[in-house]
Amino acid sequence: MSLDLRHLRAFTALGKELHFGRTADQLHIAQPALSKIIQQLEAEIGAPLLLRTTRRVELTEAGKTFLAETASVEAQIERAVASARHAARGIRGELRIGYTDFAINGRLPHMLRDFAGAHPDIRLNLIFMPTTAQHMALLQQTIDIGFMIGAFEHKTTSSLTFDEDDYVALLPASHRLCAREALTLAELSEEKFVLGTGDNWSAFRNRLFAECRSRGFFPDIALEASNSEGIFGLVVAGVGITIYSSCVGNLPRQGVVVRPLSDVTNKLPVTAVWDRTSRSQALDTFLKYLRRSARKPAAQP
Repeated sequence: MSLDLRHLRAFTALGKELHFGRTADQLHIAQPALSKIIQQLEAEIGAPLLLRTTRRVELTEAGKTFLAETASVEAQIERAVASARHAARGIRGELRIGYTDFAINGRLPHMLRDFAGAHPDIRLNLIFMPTTAQHMALLQQTIDIGFMIGAFEHKTTSSLTFDEDDYVALLPASHRLCAREALTLAELSEEKFVLGTGDNWSAFRNRLFAECRSRGFFPDIALEASNSEGIFGLVVAGVGITIYSSCVGNLPRQGVVVRPLSDVTNKLPVTAVWDRTSRSQALDTFLKYLRRSARKPAAQP
């Protein structure tokens, strides 16, 4: 005979109660059945665990030692069961989340903070990725969800608009147009521009270039940088102006002046995109929270 949970639980209960009748009632079994279980256990161990008299039940030294071990085993099993149930409900796990500069400088950090507080057993692994890199990562299933610029339509993906920002102009503090409260994109046609590089910022550049073309010009690009900090630094240095998302208001920088663009009505969407074929319970839990947090309902099923 080999030991199983039935033997361990019966002995643990009896070792604490030290009464066969009450323990049998607690376990919802007959007293003779409980006695047989304990006899099987003692036979397997090869030593008596209990001293029985007509008046009392006591633990032997072997019984005291075994009780201490079985109690820890039972607690560990209960933790394992709870963890499995939590995982099945999406309460435990890991989420790999891709994000862009615009996403992390907007509402996303606040939503992630609140989600982490509500679901501390889901570990959030944040990975910076340009929008086009997130497309590939989703198809290769190396991220679970991405926060990117614009939509990504694919037969395996679903998406919703998480945030929407305005286009704004960033000027060096010494620029002559800083005296204006608002600008138009059209009047910036003769300016030198600082932009993000084509490989990392292609999704944003495509949108910006479309806005510029509709106003009859193409930006005169003086220099490019791979990230937002580099772009801001070049603007501060007076290399040129840039167009950015209004989320820049969440990270004010000395030497940079932000002005709205009154002639640009299109918004810059931050879209959450995920693999609809995923069976991750952690992702399902996150999506329920995301839908409550998003400004718009899901754009796709």
